Amino acid sequence: MIGEIVVVATRTDPASINITERLMELAAWDDKEGLYHRFRNYRLVVLQEKLITLRDLEERLKEMDLYPDLLVFASRHQARDGTARLCGHFLGNSGEAVLGGESRELAAAAPGVLKSFILNLANEHPDGFEITVEATHHGPTDLLTPSFFAEIGSTKEEWSNPDAGNAVARSILELEDLKVPAFLGFGGGHYVRRQNRLLFDTKIAFGHLFSNYQAEDLDLEMVKQASLKSGAVGAYLDRKSLRSAEKRKISEALDEIGLEMMNERDIRERYPLDL
Repeated sequence: MIGEIVVVATRTDPASINITERLMELAAWDDKEGLYHRFRNYRLVVLQEKLITLRDLEERLKEMDLYPDLLVFASRHQARDGTARLCGHFLGNSGEAVLGGESRELAAAAPGVLKSFILNLANEHPDGFEITVEATHHGPTDLLTPSFFAEIGSTKEEWSNPDAGNAVARSILELEDLKVPAFLGFGGGHYVRRQNRLLFDTKIAFGHLFSNYQAEDLDLEMVKQASLKSGAVGAYLDRKSLRSAEKRKISEALDEIGLEMMNERDIRERYPLDL
């Protein structure tokens, strides 16, 4: 069982409000002096500012006497293609900070928990929604507590969809920290299709994931940081999506830190799902 889980929401985001309202409907929460709501090992904190630009959140939570083992950010997902999605991802900037956080800083990941969340979504989601993990991106990045964003996308219609909010809320309330091998993932597009298939089809979970557009940022320092903050035991490269120089640079960094690279076939053979 996970210890204290703090769900962080914001009044500035319609999807966050939607998820918050569904959480409140699904459980009997106690109001703790207007600071947060409590249900079992869950704490629900609703803020007034944008989530991606938060700083020193853990210090703010300490002032509420909250010391979480996991942070879950309830948020919207925005994408130009407008596809209806329910998704999750870890936090960090492999390069320059554009959307909150610090440059070249990654927050602590929670691989087994994110896998649990995505599998829960697959069981809970309304028709017409794609379920996916995303590459690591945006802030806040200054988090020592394992964390991830739980999102509804990708337009105003989906952000306020109560069925989508209900699916995300239920998936949060059913979280487990699955004890499975954690891998780093490199390559693919933002929605890392091959890594998603491995997440669903094998026992492994993914920690920090980097798409091919982030490959130029991935030097030894960044790969080492990703491994440490993911508790990684292996790495997967979507080789077809990466240039030769990118594959070589990432492979050399993985060799330097002693992290085993495995291809898709080997992962499927070594870590099959139990029948």
